[in-house]
Amino acid sequence: MTKRETWRRRASALPKISLAAAIALIAAGLLLATTTLAAEKAWQPITREQVLEIIANTPAGQAPDLRDKDFRGQDMSGIDFKGADLFGTHMKNVTLKGSNLENSNMDLTIMRGADLEGTNLRNTSLFGVVMGDANLKGADLSGARIIANVERSDLEGAKLVNARAGANMKNQPMGKLRIFLVKVNLTRADLTGADLSGCEMNFAVLTDANLTNADLSNCDLRKADFTGANLSGANLSGAKVQEAVFKGIKGKETIIGLDSTAGLDQAVFD
Repeated sequence: MTKRETWRRRASALPKISLAAAIALIAAGLLLATTTLAAEKAWQPITREQVLEIIANTPAGQAPDLRDKDFRGQDMSGIDFKGADLFGTHMKNVTLKGSNLENSNMDLTIMRGADLEGTNLRNTSLFGVVMGDANLKGADLSGARIIANVERSDLEGAKLVNARAGANMKNQPMGKLRIFLVKVNLTRADLTGADLSGCEMNFAVLTDANLTNADLSNCDLRKADFTGANLSGANLSGAKVQEAVFKGIKGKETIIGLDSTAGLDQAVFD
């Protein structure tokens, strides 16, 4: 059998797709490859000393320019990054314990495995961020814009008061952009007034968490543990609650949309 015949036989065994679909797949692959290569080229290694120098030399009223920098594995704990432009940085396994990142732009950063314990992230923009397996114990994300993958992270005692993490259904050309809180630890976390609408929170632990007036509408809460949590005024309209645990919760009678949840008969109450 010639090479041409072999190729034709293999090609005939492939699933048939339209020309338009094939072009779309190729275009998507090229875009992903191009974006990845561009990002790899853009990341510029930076040391703690260089970071401190850039911050110190930034004129008052301007944002320190730390875009596209490579912080991977470094110790940046205790640094005052307030208002810094950290767009597109690579922070995998970086240590930022006790740092001040308030009002910073951290969109499209990679922060998987980062140590952010006790970090100030108030009003920070975290759009399109990958920060799974991170340590966010006691971190303050109050008022932050969070459209990120935070799965398996530890947010025990963290503050997400009035956090803006809800899915924006008006602008979803590439699918539903939302916060992923799958298998996270939110024990004793403060989520008062947080907008988490449309979130993925299945298997999350929210023991003794404060969810007063939080928006959990249309969230996936399957198998989440809300034992002892305060859900006064929380909105659960359209949420999925199969096998979720609501033992000892406070404010059950004030929960909005509880009767409209999916799988309520399979949820666990006292």
